[in-house]
Amino acid sequence: MPTRRALGAAALSLLAAPALAQRSWPTRPVRLLVGFAPGGFTDIVARAVAEQYTALLGQNFVIENRSGASGTIAADAVAKAPADGSVLLFGHSTPNAVAAALFSNLPYDPLRDLTPVAQIAVHPHLLVVPAASPYRTTAELIAAAKARPGAISFSSAGIGSVHHLACGLLAQKAGVEFTHVPYRGSAPAMADLIAGRVDMTIDGISAMAPLIEEGKVRALAAGTLERIARYPDLTTLQEQGYGEIDAMSWVGVFGPPGLPAEIVQALSQAADQAMQAPAMQRILASGGSIAAARRGEAFRAFIGVEIDRYKAVLGDGKIAL
Repeated sequence: MPTRRALGAAALSLLAAPALAQRSWPTRPVRLLVGFAPGGFTDIVARAVAEQYTALLGQNFVIENRSGASGTIAADAVAKAPADGSVLLFGHSTPNAVAAALFSNLPYDPLRDLTPVAQIAVHPHLLVVPAASPYRTTAELIAAAKARPGAISFSSAGIGSVHHLACGLLAQKAGVEFTHVPYRGSAPAMADLIAGRVDMTIDGISAMAPLIEEGKVRALAAGTLERIARYPDLTTLQEQGYGEIDAMSWVGVFGPPGLPAEIVQALSQAADQAMQAPAMQRILASGGSIAAARRGEAFRAFIGVEIDRYKAVLGDGKIAL
């Protein structure tokens, strides 16, 4: 019959087993690459995630910003990194979905060459016009575009950005022609929108909410399929009769191809825990983002749908690239 000491030792060994398994990875600091410059919302959320991962997994997760080429430089670097969990990507919908539909020479395949781990947040977009705009409803804006094809302009953060594709899709659904004015990033695009040098845009709530509150822009519609919690009375473009337009961006954690299942599981479980942290919830709420729960293969399936959706928009031939 086992002694009390033996039973106690056995119990301790069972309790220690998960801890030992967790300590098998990470054994050194982990680099988390971000494809955009410091200070933007993607970077802010990435740093919040890195802080949570550091606390939960017992090693430093260090942010490394590799901006350029719409985030594809960082994505390509992780696609070619060793699959040992030492280098990860905090990805974004542009390099991880839009780019696959936009660039024929993309040096990586988002589905084949990256391992989706955990979607962290979805960022809804709004259709807005300058505060001084004569258009007070989407219907008035579309009517003006029909009356003067090409006269209504929209700004975006660049060719192939979510803003570009969302406005292009609205033009397709409404049967009108807009003029695209691309910029090198959101900041100059917002400056010209506020000044009235362009007529409209569809952009993320984190950028738009402060401008709405300051009276610099006017929101005409939610660009997502569901109404946005921060603006519950703002109807969606779908409700207004413009079809299934789902203008949003998203962010999430990715690894290199072949990332071991146990590392994927550890990161996914840590992401679930991180989303419960008040600090993480405050970061998302401050930007108007919605916490996301897609993990592993569910996240991969979602990305596949996103790529097909963007290919359908770009393949129509009405969006000049």
